[in-house]
Formats: sequence, structure tokens, C-alpha cells
Amino acid sequence: MKRILCVSLRQGCGSTTISANLAQALVKINKHAIAVDIDPANLLRLHLGLPIANSEGWMHHFLINQSWLDACYQSPYKVDVLPFGYVPYSKHTVDNLMFVSALKNLEQGLSCLDESEHESWLVYHGLMSQLDCINMKDFVLSMDVVFVVLIPESINYNVLGQWLNDDPIAKILFEQNKLRFIANQYQPETELGRDFMLVLKQELGNLLSSVIIHRDISLMDCVANLSTIQDYAPRSLAAKDFQSLAFWCLSHLSSEAIKG
Repeated sequence: MKRILCVSLRQGCGSTTISANLAQALVKINKHAIAVDIDPANLLRLHLGLPIANSEGWMHHFLINQSWLDACYQSPYKVDVLPFGYVPYSKHTVDNLMFVSALKNLEQGLSCLDESEHESWLVYHGLMSQLDCINMKDFVLSMDVVFVVLIPESINYNVLGQWLNDDPIAKILFEQNKLRFIANQYQPETELGRDFMLVLKQELGNLLSSVIIHRDISLMDCVANLSTIQDYAPRSLAAKDFQSLAFWCLSHLSSEAIKG
């Protein structure tokens, strides 16, 4: 079982979009992918076909003493999805011991999945703040890769420098070769976009994924249609980007390459 966690360096960078479309791209190359939302905002479901009014989710079920399996559904495009579900605001915080207990319960259940036919890929969508939650440290370090999504622009660049220099979990993930950055919403037609990409490549080196997700209006359209880019606009530039990202994961997280 391969385990991927996607978070945004700062709000609005697109980790929800990348989580959903990466899971879909993995399915497109015949992998069993499970998209798991651990963000209380509960938005991942909107990319994968779940109706807006649906309040079901693994955390929601935990709170009402129902099995997390009852919250799992399959998107129209064969991605298994575990939404967070509706949860009262008072129980939203990642430091909440009830949330951590529920996540451990979910993890135990997912670890028992039968992999006799196909290796499962767990694609978690979470929050940047969860990386620094002491109660979630074991969960974070259990990932095969943590993708930190950023936009190549000045504010992200400044936040990035502070996080890499000051955050203990960043250092641990780096030492364990589990940290990768994904540049999202790249606009190569702008001089500023090109300049920041050059700076990121120079300063991050191999920490920056070789796959860049370009800004594509089709991504906004597909969310409005409760779909992923691979099925809404399969010939778009963004669809090709996510296909490349899935193949990147496949090659870098294979049993043979995991130590590389």
C-alpha cells in the first residue's frame, strides 16, 4: 500500500484539486486509488461526484458510532472516496483528541484492506497545520511522500523559506526523503511566472517535483460539474500534467525505487 499526503503551503494553492485529480489519474493507469479527506472543510468530495448536500463521511460516522466503511463510496470514474463528512465546528481542530482517535481508527481499518489483486494507493488531502500537530506526527511520518503544493509567486516564496528554515517536521521529512513540492497554477506565458519557477528549481533542486501543474481554466469548469479533469477535459494540458504526476508517483514509489 502506497501512502501520499497532499497539503497546500498556504490557503488557495490547490491541494484539494491535486489530491482528487491525482487519485483519478492513478485509476486511469489501472491502480486502485482511495481518496481520503482529512480536512474538515470536506471539499474533496466535490471534485469526485458526491452531491453537495450529502453530509456522509468517515469522521461524521465515527461521531455517530457507525463504521467508516459505510461512508465510502465510488465515484462515477472508479475512484474510491472517503469524505470527511459534516462535523460541528467545535470538533474541527486537528489538535482535538477525538479527531486523532478517529483517524487512528480509520488507519487501522484501511491497513486491513485486501491487496491480493491490486496494490492500493491512499491519497490523503490534509492541512498544512496537520504536519505540525504533535498528535499526528506518526501519521505524517508514515507517508511515502508528502506533497506540499505551492504557487510560483512572491507570497508563496516567502512562506516557503520560513517553513523550510524553521519547521522541525520539514527537516525530518527532508532527511527521510519524503518531502516534495508541486508547483501549481503555473503560467509560462508570464515573465513573473517563469522567473519564480527558475528560482524554485534552483533553490529546491530535487525537492521540486519535475511535474508542473499548469493553470488551466478547464480545472475550474470540471469542479463545477463535480468531475475530474481527466474525464471532463481529457485532452487538456492539466489532464496531461496529472497523468505525468501519476507516473512520477508510480516510478518513485515503487518497491525498487522507494529508497532512492
